[in-house]
Amino acid sequence: MNTLVVYYSHTGNNRYLAQRIARDLGADIEPIRPRLDVFFFLIFSSLLIVTFGIKRLEHDVGSYDKVVLVGPIWMGNLITPLRSFVKRYRKDIKKLYFVTSCGGGEDQKDEKFGYKGVFRKVEKYYGKPPAYCEAFPIKLLVPEDMQKDDDAMMKARLTEETFKGPIVDRYDAFISRISGGSHKTN
Repeated sequence: MNTLVVYYSHTGNNRYLAQRIARDLGADIEPIRPRLDVFFFLIFSSLLIVTFGIKRLEHDVGSYDKVVLVGPIWMGNLITPLRSFVKRYRKDIKKLYFVTSCGGGEDQKDEKFGYKGVFRKVEKYYGKPPAYCEAFPIKLLVPEDMQKDDDAMMKARLTEETFKGPIVDRYDAFISRISGGSHKTN
């Protein structure tokens, strides 16, 4: 099955995740390019659920069996570039997987700003349940004694050096699930 990974990333965490997923699945990859890529407007439009649109992808979404959408969650919202992608291409997507590297952890997943609510929003805009959704909370990178330190959490980045421990276990399970096989990170 051929796979396309599309992503939007502001800090680089979701770009790292998307690149790793594409590499491990042997998938094509493409960034989502908002028409207006100004952080303030993206936050504003995400909160107000308005859009400035995205540029057309170079890849033909309809020619892929699976599409893995990777991007952040901001204040419990499916951000504008991701929402625009789903709305624009939903009729062409055969199987949608949604992945996020987000700030909230397992203890917050069901709260107002948690990722479970965003998973429901993906379903709403897609018009049906996605094949699978997964969150990779940044808390999995930060030592437990530093998780209350907002500055440490905001500065945490997914890199080859930090991609270890619990986040790798979750990642391996995700890749195995969507590829239909077993996968172990090197």
